[in-house]
Amino acid sequence: MLRPYEMSSVIMTGPNKFQEDVIKELHKLRILHIVEHSKTDLADIGNPLENANKLSETIVKVRSLITALNIKKGENKFELKRDLPEIYETTKRLNEGVSKNSDELKKIEGLISKNQAIKHELEIFKNIDIPLEDLASYSSLVYFTGYMGESKVMALKEDLSKITKKFMLLEDAVKKRSFIVLFVDVESKEHASNILQKLSFSPVNFTGIGNFKGTASSNLGKIEKENTKLENQRDNIKKQIEKLGQEHKDFLICAEEFLSQELEKAEAPLKFAATKNAFLIKGWVPTGQLRSAINRLNKTSKNKLFIHSEPAKEADNVPVKLKNQNYAKPFEFFMNLYTLPNYKEIDPTFFVFLTFPLLFGFMLGDFGYGLVTLILFMMLKKRMPKAKNFFSILIFASLATMFFGLLFGEFFGYEEIAGFHLPHILSRSHQINELLYLAIAIGAAHINLGLIIGFVNELKSHGFMKALCAKGGWIVLEIGIALLALSYFKIIALPIYIGVVFFLLSLFMLLKGEGIKGLIELPGIFSNTLSYARLMAIGLSSVKLAEVINESAAEMFHGGGFLILAGVLILVIGHILNIGIGMLGSFLHSLRLHYVEFFTKFFQGGAEKYKAFGEKQ
Repeated sequence: MLRPYEMSSVIMTGPNKFQEDVIKELHKLRILHIVEHSKTDLADIGNPLENANKLSETIVKVRSLITALNIKKGENKFELKRDLPEIYETTKRLNEGVSKNSDELKKIEGLISKNQAIKHELEIFKNIDIPLEDLASYSSLVYFTGYMGESKVMALKEDLSKITKKFMLLEDAVKKRSFIVLFVDVESKEHASNILQKLSFSPVNFTGIGNFKGTASSNLGKIEKENTKLENQRDNIKKQIEKLGQEHKDFLICAEEFLSQELEKAEAPLKFAATKNAFLIKGWVPTGQLRSAINRLNKTSKNKLFIHSEPAKEADNVPVKLKNQNYAKPFEFFMNLYTLPNYKEIDPTFFVFLTFPLLFGFMLGDFGYGLVTLILFMMLKKRMPKAKNFFSILIFASLATMFFGLLFGEFFGYEEIAGFHLPHILSRSHQINELLYLAIAIGAAHINLGLIIGFVNELKSHGFMKALCAKGGWIVLEIGIALLALSYFKIIALPIYIGVVFFLLSLFMLLKGEGIKGLIELPGIFSNTLSYARLMAIGLSSVKLAEVINESAAEMFHGGGFLILAGVLILVIGHILNIGIGMLGSFLHSLRLHYVEFFTKFFQGGAEKYKAFGEKQ
């Protein structure tokens, strides 16, 4: 439980003709963590199996179809015939059908979009009684189209009449502006342009209606009719695509999963060493499964496979597979979030399982809050199975919150309900100093637990003396400081030099165990311990906010009438917000105390995660 699974290094080599069979058997076994081979003068990298390209091409098509058909992956009871030619053929047929529909859909949507743009231009012209074919190029006339202020149209007519009699002005009032079409003789083009510019004319160029004949209003009906027809065609194609998705959803999901597995097998030789006639695989296997795996591989290769195995060595970079009981397994989430322990290290998951909920519960510390969050997380765990480990952690934390709620005698911030004083061991509202001392004591215990784990790690890696000096030195330092404080304040009748001896001894031990680095980090252990004062601060802020909410609601209740409803809303919304804030603070600060204060006393980490060939990651 405190150590990862024991691993054995494995090297296997055999003739190329057995390579595919060995790969298939290894994929079924799901126990080999493959170590990728780098090309050397002695051995090249292996070549993928013959069907790798076909598999890769097909899986790309399948994934493209899943996206195009908007298929959501979920639970699937469909049984897929594991017949690759049939999968290839079905995928090809589906891909052609979906591509044809998609191309037609794009074409229709393009036409609809184009018609929408034309419709917009026609709507501008719909109240202008002029044939659209008149908006053409002339040798003797020019025309302007655009917007100007409604009040400036009269000024435009007056100014134009001063320069020429050969003009025609059509207008349509649109939201305090006028849309105008101005025809003028070509000799007056420049003068007309200057007048329009002076009157803040905004020109509009029309590109979609150049080939239309008749008035805009007569063409609008045709465009709308055509768009309706196109939209019906578009909807029919979408229904066809949706129908294809419904009919082939299960097939595509299963095919994607099956092809992924087949492609993994086909590309496996890219991780092997290879010569002209043989292949070589290097990797790691859990020691407990090694013997049965060797027997099955020998049977598959007709005893033509040479397999050599040996226990992990000190300098080996061993992949780590955590080994925890079911109750502690959800807390591996924190290790995956941070980093995995080295193969020779103690796995801290079990200790996080013990202490994370306790620190969380100490901070939130209200029976009512714990009960609400417990019910909430149990419901979410059922509804969101993919996040079940995370919610399991929060369920443990909620139970711890209820436990501390009983110790502190708190129920939604109340210490007294209907005249009944809730029994408690410590009142967070009234015994703040005691709460602080308790938080510091918890911190000291937590940090020393880390030092003890560190001692065991050092003992296994570097021997007793190194462990005693590097980790025991910190404990001796704490004892020395404690004795000095107790002697100085005359709490116990001990000569002060005893504390001095322990203090000097700890300095010598740390210098020997950790070098100058240990002496530089001397203040760190005290700042780490004081950091646990946040247990008191977060908890106190939560309970005081709960009291403010309760007192505010009580004042509303005393007012009667509508204020009673307001008081209920204050209680409900206030406590929901306080629970949310308290949970967030308790979770983050508890996690921080583990990662920064606790782990730094013993944990190095940095191991590679064990990934078995064939195992779904």
